[in-house]
Amino acid sequence: MIATVFDTLVWALAFSLCVPGLGGRPARAVAVLLGIALAISIPLADSSLMGALRGLFAGLSVASLVVLTALFVARVQRGGVFAGGERVSIAVLATVVGVLFYPLALGLGPVDPYAWGYGGATLALIAGGVGLLAWMAGLRVLVLCLVLALPAWRMQLLASPNLWDYLIDPLLAIGALIALIVMALKSARRVSSRPEQPGVKRGAA
Repeated sequence: MIATVFDTLVWALAFSLCVPGLGGRPARAVAVLLGIALAISIPLADSSLMGALRGLFAGLSVASLVVLTALFVARVQRGGVFAGGERVSIAVLATVVGVLFYPLALGLGPVDPYAWGYGGATLALIAGGVGLLAWMAGLRVLVLCLVLALPAWRMQLLASPNLWDYLIDPLLAIGALIALIVMALKSARRVSSRPEQPGVKRGAA
């Protein structure tokens, strides 16, 4: 029950970020969020959109909940949630972990990192170390991802007993990769649109 409600909230947050016109309108944003959560839960032909999403992506992580909530709040408040450069840091970390983790977890290598998440101390210590570095760097959202994921795993609040499933999921990894591509394109567009410096000609040696 908890896992179903959890996944419904995460997907509702993800879909609500695609809805325009929520900036500066908290009441409307909350109404849209609740409406989406209800819509994806409506039974359709012995299932629901939520059931199809869970079948496709399995369970979602605590990190996804934290990141999407931060994005939702930042959009409604028009900023003030992420520290400077934190969006890029989270996107890079999630992309790198996803690219390295999922192929190996699917058996495309000599090591199965997914096995590290079953109760051993190694992965928990690594996550704690990353959380400490994030705290020292002032990356508040990333710290919150780890601060909430570790105790949630210890209490087994979600369907999976594996720590990896509390730290990352395919939605987060794919979303992070897309975000990096979009940020890179925007950065390239800003550079190309800058006016030329006085006295400097294009093509000058």
